[in-house]
Amino acid sequence: MNSAHPAKRGTIVTQEILFRGTVQGVGFRPTVAGLARSLGMVGQVRNMGGSVELIVTDTEARIEAFVRAIEKNKPVIADIAHIESRVIDTVLFRGFSIAPSGGAENEAAVLPADIAVCGDCLREFYDEQNPRFKHPFISCAVCGPRFTIMERLPYDRDTTTMDDFEMCDFCAGAYADAGDRRFHAQTISCHVCGPIPEWLSAGITAGRAAIGTKAGAATEAALETKTGASATEAAIDALRNGGVVALKGVGGYYFACDPFNASAVRKLRAIKRREEKPFAVLFRDVEGVCAQCAVRPEEAELLTSPKRPIVLLERSRTETAQEKVLTPGVCNSSRFLGAFLPSMGLQYLMADALGPLVMTSANLSDFPIIKDDDEMRALVLREGRIAGMLYHRRRIAVRVDDSVIRVIDGLPQQIRRSKGYAPAPVLVRGVERLTPTDRIFATGGQLKTAFSLSKGNFVYMSQYIGDLSGMESERVYRENFYRMKLFFDIEPDLVVCDMHPLYDTTKFAETYAETARPDREKPALLRVQHHHAHTASVMAEHGLSGPVIGVAFDGVGYGTDGRIWGGEILICEQGKFTRFSHLKYVKLIGGDASMKDGWKSAVCHVLARGDGAHRQDDPVGIQDGFHVSPGEGRIRSDGGSAEFDIDISGIVAYSKRTDALRAFGERRQVEAAIRAEVGTVESSSMGRLFDGVASLLGIHHINRYEGECAIMLENAAAFSLERAGGGDCATGRNVTPCRSGSCARPEAANCRAGRQREMRFDEEAASLALRFHTDVAAAVLKQCRAARLAHKTETVALSGGVFQNKILMEETLARLRQDGFTVYYNVAVPPNDGGIALGQTYIGMQRLLARRYGEQ
Repeated sequence: MNSAHPAKRGTIVTQEILFRGTVQGVGFRPTVAGLARSLGMVGQVRNMGGSVELIVTDTEARIEAFVRAIEKNKPVIADIAHIESRVIDTVLFRGFSIAPSGGAENEAAVLPADIAVCGDCLREFYDEQNPRFKHPFISCAVCGPRFTIMERLPYDRDTTTMDDFEMCDFCAGAYADAGDRRFHAQTISCHVCGPIPEWLSAGITAGRAAIGTKAGAATEAALETKTGASATEAAIDALRNGGVVALKGVGGYYFACDPFNASAVRKLRAIKRREEKPFAVLFRDVEGVCAQCAVRPEEAELLTSPKRPIVLLERSRTETAQEKVLTPGVCNSSRFLGAFLPSMGLQYLMADALGPLVMTSANLSDFPIIKDDDEMRALVLREGRIAGMLYHRRRIAVRVDDSVIRVIDGLPQQIRRSKGYAPAPVLVRGVERLTPTDRIFATGGQLKTAFSLSKGNFVYMSQYIGDLSGMESERVYRENFYRMKLFFDIEPDLVVCDMHPLYDTTKFAETYAETARPDREKPALLRVQHHHAHTASVMAEHGLSGPVIGVAFDGVGYGTDGRIWGGEILICEQGKFTRFSHLKYVKLIGGDASMKDGWKSAVCHVLARGDGAHRQDDPVGIQDGFHVSPGEGRIRSDGGSAEFDIDISGIVAYSKRTDALRAFGERRQVEAAIRAEVGTVESSSMGRLFDGVASLLGIHHINRYEGECAIMLENAAAFSLERAGGGDCATGRNVTPCRSGSCARPEAANCRAGRQREMRFDEEAASLALRFHTDVAAAVLKQCRAARLAHKTETVALSGGVFQNKILMEETLARLRQDGFTVYYNVAVPPNDGGIALGQTYIGMQRLLARRYGEQ
């Protein structure tokens, strides 16, 4: 704690103390007030922008003891990042109070993220004698919705959508009682003052004889409504009878259905137009998850954390007479299940009555999640397969999907950073010379988009927005940008975007930089290479300045040479990079659009490995051509960076022998186009190589959702590991039960037996798939060894969507560490394009420092 003008320890002084960090919306002020009264302190506490200001009058020794007590007894979900203190003119107080909120110029605010219902509230929820017994929206000062209901700062009831509800006498009394758990709890509510659940269904006109069946659009006159307990009962009945229900959550609507009912799951897929991508499943508790998945202690901790993310877990159970089996359509080809626990009372009511439920974001394919009641009502009216909507009148200020996390290398890694985490800032170390007046807007990428705004070394990452593939997604992107810009009072002086000229985020950056400030100097525009941003995101997370060996593997990224990159070994230092080596260029057909058709990537990669004499009897060039041993670098003849390749000659031979591409008659036309260089682009993409190998092995040929071919290739590699007798279904490493004695988790042997029934692959193809993964890991090691010799660094940063592959990631980590490298990777932001904005911001920060201090 920094103190200015220290007084003698026995002298009465007044100190102003600022607490920065996650201190708003987490019950911090009520906790401080309670401690003050118990210790006999006088003064006041209030929200100030994004911090909490404490003014207290007493001796210096007692004030220090008070601050230590606050640090020790702060709410569990609070995080004090910094405490600053100064002596001010003496103020005489008669007691201790929570004062009205104020503002703070240039304050680096920390908005509270949404928090799951806490254990104390749950005990009241199940207490029949409690007035809030089974209240669907029960919360207190330390739990409940936060970011999703905030309309402006600071976090107070009148700045949230809870201001629409007038507190009843019961709630008002608790809100004003300093001894109550709901003292100054902005989300306080009960059965009387609401919100309350409401049910709307399409009624008989829309064909309720078979709930949720397609029967044409309903009319407003045919709508059936219920409120309170009868509303939740109606929704439960619809789900129990095989219907699909729209349920309003904290950050948007879900579509829910019975995961054991194949017909219900098929209906849900038809509504969402989502053919294959797995669904997440809501479970009542960890024990329910353990009946379907292998759960490690760290995964159980994530499941039960206040943030309540979806956790990706290995499906590792076998059929038993005691347990129901999820219908295959829930996960389809994925060996992982996205599992999560309830975060609000309404979800507990549903899970208590029905057990596990599919709960997936209520959106149609390629559209954002629905958050507004009118939009969902319109969908129910026109879509006869939705049985009804269970909703409430608390407005959602900002749409936020559930976060998705997996555990890798023993640490939780973000795959989709959203509810529970956004917009909590990432604090970048090593750039402390930046001030709050240094402000950057980073637009992110095109897929899995998230943008960021920074103030000083605080980087505020937006929630996951999704792929900017349509006007609606672009509208949501703009809406969220201007909202966060206002919240954090950030007028950026630097705008950072991707180099790709056709990205919507690039176009937005160009337009914004040109038109944002017509009355003053325009913000500068900086274009950053995609894979440099991937590596920089790791550097930002871990406070690295370099030199760092950046290994960035993904599907597509615009390169400085105008080609498409994606298999990159970079040397990064501060805000600059050089390209050390890359996966050998291959002519791909169709440019960015090639990511959908894995079989086209297969044809392209085979032709690229031919000797140029493509025989007529071998239309896709499946012949033994040149290959480079895994990771062997070759200097290009034009003097550019080194190239490396992966030996897939065995895979090509298998494909030729099995005629794996026989179903694709268009392959002759594709080959002709490649030979004529019509519609081709040179690419070093590792993602497209994974797609091509999956197709050559006959495992999967078309990406019905992003990365499906690569996921299926990893499944085949996992199958080979299981056949070899590995412990963990993914990596062969041993798994420990999630909680000793608390649930009956199948052992690894049963895991293997169960998975082999579901994942069936040709054993030779699976073995080649596993070998391919290890060859890629070996290539990374060889390239990093060469970079270490050339640049005298043993620090490696792994990033890019390809490293979401668990087998590849863990194999690469093991090889690099065994060889003496120190390896870092993304944890706080996703390794996919959802983390790009953080890397763009870091590079922008370094450019600002270089401009100011003449560095680099």
